[in-house]
Amino acid sequence: MRSEGEASVPAKGFVHQAHLYGSDEEFMDVALPFVQEGLSSKQPTLVAVQKRHVENLRAALGGAPDGVALHAVEEWYETSARTREKYARWVAEHTDDGRARLIGEPPWAVGHEAQVRDWARYESVINVVFAGQPATFICPYDARALPEEVIGHACGTHPEMVDADGISQSASYEAPVDYCRRLDSAVERPVGEPSIELGFALNELPSVRRAIASFALDAGLAPSRAEDLVLAVNEITTNAVIHGRPPATVRIWHSDGEVVVEVADAGDGIRDVLAGQLTPPTAALGARGLWLARLLCDAVEVRNGAGCTVSMHAATSGSAPPATAA
Repeated sequence: MRSEGEASVPAKGFVHQAHLYGSDEEFMDVALPFVQEGLSSKQPTLVAVQKRHVENLRAALGGAPDGVALHAVEEWYETSARTREKYARWVAEHTDDGRARLIGEPPWAVGHEAQVRDWARYESVINVVFAGQPATFICPYDARALPEEVIGHACGTHPEMVDADGISQSASYEAPVDYCRRLDSAVERPVGEPSIELGFALNELPSVRRAIASFALDAGLAPSRAEDLVLAVNEITTNAVIHGRPPATVRIWHSDGEVVVEVADAGDGIRDVLAGQLTPPTAALGARGLWLARLLCDAVEVRNGAGCTVSMHAATSGSAPPATAA
């Protein structure tokens, strides 16, 4: 990478860059100098990328030097919200007066529209979560394997692009609120009739939880993931009866390697497109249901119209990374 590319990074503030690579060599042309520059300037560096890239970096660096954490995607990435919070905690723990360096390659669940949008929101909201933080974050995108849609998300969610020749501004970058609103406008009801459809009131939430747990296990979710889904649905159904308007309904689908649960009510909807994306203040009362659901599910989407619908997606196959304790 040309030295002027790195020199253009400001001493303070957050830097978020996408790197579109067409070969493993192109990946290394950006990642290796970035890590080496972090070592020479004593800036803590975290890398979470595809396993072969970890192996290539480890070989080029002669191991994992002090100050550099190398993780395969499967070891680091969980649900999008949990992953973003992990990065935020790591930066908070490893920065004092200096900068932190991050390279992160999201596990795009290609073929699952809701999960792809969820990771696109993740990339966009990173700009809000890390605003003003002393960190440089490069997100690699394998242009050989990822569809045009995902490459478009890269350009739309990163203010800057980086390659071996240096840094340039992204011509299609959008502010997070605008980007997330546009993604929300693409959310549609799942195709086909649901396997289960239940109306419910507050006193019927225990039966809803039992129905979700039984369906999720029968569909192939691991017991821990079924428990996560039940907890997420409980949060959203509780919100629907307390903050929404009747009638409230839960619908469940199982198709294409995931369980989808929709909770609908006749209320005014959730108009804040960043709702549940940012960690609530510790002292805040309430306003945690949607945030918890995002931590627990592989995708959570809101559809406003004639009332409000929140859909929660849980992968039953290997299409999404496993979740562990937050």
